[in-house]
Amino acid sequence: MYPKTIIVSILLILIAISGCTDLKDTASDVKDTLNDTAADIIDDLTDKFIETAITPDTIPQEKPGETIKIASWNIENFGKSNATDPERMKKIAAILNDYDIIAVQEISNVREQSDPGCPRNENACPGDPNCNLIRSALETYLNDAYNENYEFVFSPRVKDERYLFIYDPDTVQLIHSALATDPEDTLPICDTSSAGLMARQPFKGLFKAGDFDFMLMTAHTSPSINIHELEGLAFFYEQAVQKGEEDIIILGDLNADCTYLKNTDQMKLRDSFYTWIVPDEADTTVSKTDCAYDRFIFKDSTKEDYTGNYGIYKNITDDISDHYLIWAEFWTGNDSG
Repeated sequence: MYPKTIIVSILLILIAISGCTDLKDTASDVKDTLNDTAADIIDDLTDKFIETAITPDTIPQEKPGETIKIASWNIENFGKSNATDPERMKKIAAILNDYDIIAVQEISNVREQSDPGCPRNENACPGDPNCNLIRSALETYLNDAYNENYEFVFSPRVKDERYLFIYDPDTVQLIHSALATDPEDTLPICDTSSAGLMARQPFKGLFKAGDFDFMLMTAHTSPSINIHELEGLAFFYEQAVQKGEEDIIILGDLNADCTYLKNTDQMKLRDSFYTWIVPDEADTTVSKTDCAYDRFIFKDSTKEDYTGNYGIYKNITDDISDHYLIWAEFWTGNDSG
């Protein structure tokens, strides 16, 4: 007598080869080669497989088109100490190398590029040894090491930080990028005493992937006045909507949990019109704190382009950053907004 496990294995292999629609014929062929007891087992197994068999008519149909993965990461104090440390840069590049777009917060190299009107770095490039320091490190440890072709778009200096979009031009096209205009700023944006609607207004990038055109609005809020900051972020979101773009994705270190944002705190971004990706109970911090500081936020028109897949990349140590990377996946086959 053939052991039942062998019979099951044979049946499964033949099913895989012949397809579910030929299941009865496959079972009959197996029966012809086995004794009566084994044949009885085959009859029983065949009935059970037919009851649950997936046919082409019942296979769930996915939304047409390809997908892209968009990530956000606060790389803590990303400046000279990281860019000149080969081991750190290898770890950072290995993490970045899995996404189509990454919005990076907390770039701390003030002299990465020249910013007119900012005394500390107005004439940094060329000449200053820190000019293009992070760009060069990413070219070496990400593009060269992995044979990639990522592009790097830095924001102007906002206080003592910059934002950065890293994107793959083979899958995504950058149409335009700019800092959001803060109507309450009366001083240069690099002036550390300037506040306005937000201490660091968001950096906007208008992208297109396939048929999906969308705006990323990345921000790093100031935790001490976080409700005020998030209300400001809602203003910038609506400002962009009024200019005609509906598919807008807020992403970044929003300090959106724990003492900086309580469940009872009310604000516009918590209206039912907005979808928050990364739940409140998640943890996006590397340290012992358990807080969902980093989020994706968008409205219903963009929700239709969201595949439902998101993640938190946690294989990050505190010598690299105090935040984990978060990511979400979007369809590119059709544009709902």
